Amino acid sequence: MNRTFAALVPVLALTAACGPDFDPASEVQGLRVLAIRAEPPEIAPASDGSAPARAELETLVVDPALVADPARRAVVLHVACTPAPGDPGPSPCTKLSELSNPAALLAGADLAAACAAPGVGAAGGISFAGLEACGRDGCGPVAVRRDPADPGSAVSLPRAAYALPADYTLSALPASSPERVLGLEVTDLALALDATPDELAPASAVGSDCELLGAVAARFEAEWSRRAHVAALKRIRVRGPAAPSAPNHNPVLSAVGLDGVALPAPGEPPAAVAPSVKIQLLPLLPGSFEELRETYVECDAAGQPIATRQEDWTFSWFTTAGELEKLHTNQPAEAAELTTPVAGAPTVWVVARDLIGGVAWRAGSLAVSP
Repeated sequence: MNRTFAALVPVLALTAACGPDFDPASEVQGLRVLAIRAEPPEIAPASDGSAPARAELETLVVDPALVADPARRAVVLHVACTPAPGDPGPSPCTKLSELSNPAALLAGADLAAACAAPGVGAAGGISFAGLEACGRDGCGPVAVRRDPADPGSAVSLPRAAYALPADYTLSALPASSPERVLGLEVTDLALALDATPDELAPASAVGSDCELLGAVAARFEAEWSRRAHVAALKRIRVRGPAAPSAPNHNPVLSAVGLDGVALPAPGEPPAAVAPSVKIQLLPLLPGSFEELRETYVECDAAGQPIATRQEDWTFSWFTTAGELEKLHTNQPAEAAELTTPVAGAPTVWVVARDLIGGVAWRAGSLAVSP
């Protein structure tokens, strides 16, 4: 497999507001998408069988308001663009005009097909890839009522996931095709909206689950321009049948560490820190860094092997308060230095990327003591 071209595209955040002054990239002051994880990060056609054909999707949606209110949710709607084997054309999921207004993408997604086969892609087209309701403690299903007057009519809509079509194959490509080695990339576009599932529920009763999905998608589209929103991209690697490496796995993190001790997760009693001091934050791993990093065969653009390498992980840091001196670190022993605020209860996040599609994250909670 080619790991040179399989690097995860950095999360692309698009917001409605703009101006001459920008907050630091590490500072979380509003709705943000920090990462999207596919589990597993690498899939394969069912006819190949070298990896699962389906990946579950999860989005790291953060906002100080989500941290403060454990019941609050933001809804994330996923659409996916599946390349047709042998077609070098661009993906519609990467067009800036459609990222800023998802109407065209939603119009191109077949919701009826999504009801019949949730999350299944369409070769050369756009598909609906499910919904998430995300809050402080992570993401779960989007459940809404088919009848607003009937509490017992709540239905869980399709969870965020992507699956290759049953007849999808790269094996039929010419033997000289680099895609047989390098594979392809499915583009997942996560559209995060500051709205709860109840706020997207239909105003009147609908007759079927498919009608309910259509009504929720229509409400989502209508609210997109009215509420805080952000879009983010994730590339899902489709293995070629001649890929020389084993399937990739996501990195593993145990916690955010302070002085070698795991910080409490958001919602647990926070760790006390002094005001306006510099503290050393580290990613805590469940084992040896050398053993956790996987090896892979690097290939050139023609699919020819260059060398066998070990993954290079990066750690990205974010906080709701205080100032981070380092936004990115490259070793688990390299500290991200946070100058604590004079007051408050910062939440910090670390996102680990293996630079070939794998992602993991953890959060920690702090409280400034007098």
